[in-house]
Amino acid sequence: MSELAALYSRFRLIRRFGAGIGLLTLVCWAALPEQRSIWDGLLIGEAGGAYVVYSMIRQGHLKDGLDGRALFASGMAGAATRMIVLAAVMVVAVKTPGVNPLAALAGYLAGFAVILVGLFGYVRGRRLSSGGR
Repeated sequence: MSELAALYSRFRLIRRFGAGIGLLTLVCWAALPEQRSIWDGLLIGEAGGAYVVYSMIRQGHLKDGLDGRALFASGMAGAATRMIVLAAVMVVAVKTPGVNPLAALAGYLAGFAVILVGLFGYVRGRRLSSGGR
């Protein structure tokens, strides 16, 4: 398998893992109604976290050959949109009654954690398969 195919495979795994976390939160939301404020916050945050996963994978520019200033500008635009989504998630969490804002923040950060863990596993496997340390 080529490195690009392995990377796309890892991206699919990251998306599925993120969706699995969201489904697990939905199951907990339905099964444990006494902590509904926490689950509501996590669901709002995970919606923002899903955007993080989407934007970081989609804006990778693997196929279009983007480099230099254009790649830097795209990265900065992506970072700005992720901060805007974070602000929107926090405003919705604070303004919606019965929602835990800290749980919303944790749900948003789960998107970053999924990306970091997934890509760390890819880089680690790549390094081990190429004979490096």
